[in-house]
Amino acid sequence: MANLEKAVQALVGRLETVTARLEQVEAQLASGAGQGAAPAAAGSSGVGESSAASVKEFDDLVSQYINQYVALSEKVGGLVKDQAALVQKAIAAERQLINVAAQSKKPSPDVQQKLFAPVADTVKQIVDLREKNRPSPLFNHLSAISEGIPALSWVLVSPTPGPFVDEARSASEFYSNRVLKDFKGKEQLHVDWALSFNTFLKELQKYVKKFHTTELSWNPKGGDASAAAGSASAPAPAKSAGGPPPPPAGGPPPPPPMGDVSGSSNKAAAVDMSRVFGELSKGEAVTSGLKKVTNDMKSKNRTDKVAVVPGEIKKGAGASAGSKSAPRGPPKLALEGSKWLIENQVDNKTIVITDTAPKQTVLVYRCEGSVIQIKGKVNAIAIDGCRKTGVVFENAISSVEVVNSISVEVQCTGSVPSLAVDKTSGCQLFLSKDCLHAEIVTSKSDEMNVIIPGATPDADPVELSVPEQFKTIVKNGRLDTEAVQHV
Repeated sequence: MANLEKAVQALVGRLETVTARLEQVEAQLASGAGQGAAPAAAGSSGVGESSAASVKEFDDLVSQYINQYVALSEKVGGLVKDQAALVQKAIAAERQLINVAAQSKKPSPDVQQKLFAPVADTVKQIVDLREKNRPSPLFNHLSAISEGIPALSWVLVSPTPGPFVDEARSASEFYSNRVLKDFKGKEQLHVDWALSFNTFLKELQKYVKKFHTTELSWNPKGGDASAAAGSASAPAPAKSAGGPPPPPAGGPPPPPPMGDVSGSSNKAAAVDMSRVFGELSKGEAVTSGLKKVTNDMKSKNRTDKVAVVPGEIKKGAGASAGSKSAPRGPPKLALEGSKWLIENQVDNKTIVITDTAPKQTVLVYRCEGSVIQIKGKVNAIAIDGCRKTGVVFENAISSVEVVNSISVEVQCTGSVPSLAVDKTSGCQLFLSKDCLHAEIVTSKSDEMNVIIPGATPDADPVELSVPEQFKTIVKNGRLDTEAVQHV
């Protein structure tokens, strides 16, 4: 019994010691001045909890809107449920970063990128889920989330992260409006689902403006965030760097990386090139060692030729491949004379042109996955060779032209007299009430739709398809052409 009492007393003493240390750490974290708390905040499983108002407010935002969105997604099921699980993961990683910022001094940009890596990786998975399931009947659902989830990147935006969130919300709203149009008055579940995520993005913008007006708020009296960055980026260094996956167990080692010219391989290449130039210096004698090609060896005389049609050619592949074949130049955004040049922009959804004049024109060339906003009034707008790009403008004096593009969206919030679409697959034209008089000319294009406002301010937008198939007959010595009506 004596030994048992001693053991219990020793255990109680240890528990009291641990409790005292925990209370001390809690007091340091609450004051925000405990340098010794920084290592604890960078633990492998996550940082210590901060009492900062920004963290608590973000938690309230998640519990009020994201939890509702996830619950509704589970009811919708399928890919929407899978995507919601990824969204929940991305939100949790974002919350972790905000918590680190509340307890740490502002680190270098490299450390910030490492802290953001878990969010970025999950956002990429969300977008990839949409891209891999384009034929899905819930494609608009998947697109609404994949277009809006980049709003989480506001933590890296300075000096105005609030408008960045609003841009993502606008891109998401384009598809959520489609969901509302398809299901309003039919299935309330999908209507509530679309409104839940859209409302979250609206409230997220308010939250950012309130607590992170110019950038993510860091604690000037906090600890070092480097250790937290190391633990956050450690699980997936190869993935974020774009490296190959590890080889299967028991399999052969992976091949060396392409472009490796270090060490002995570089010397061997130099020797080989010297031999080549040595052979070329022989002049016409360089061909003396070549074998003569006889008639039976020529392709036109061979009897073992077999005509094979490649089985990997898919519909529409030619257009997609052609747009990616030419090398893309450096991104450009500049005013040259009276012409705005927006070229080679990739995944840039924050392009805004405000300093415009009626004599200026805008050329959007070879952009992909980008959104361009044009404020004020310009003379004309041309969109050439773009993919998955949106252009929003207020007023154009002469015309808007879309050519050689794939999956583009053009929205007029003011007025333009004419729009022309040529050699384009997948074009959405959004017209305002002041733009309903516009003349639309199309040629060699498909998958075109015009979206106009509803009859009342509260009515849903009306989507009208542009004919791409025609029927022609000879009537009274002349050709009579009309659009084919599909019932």
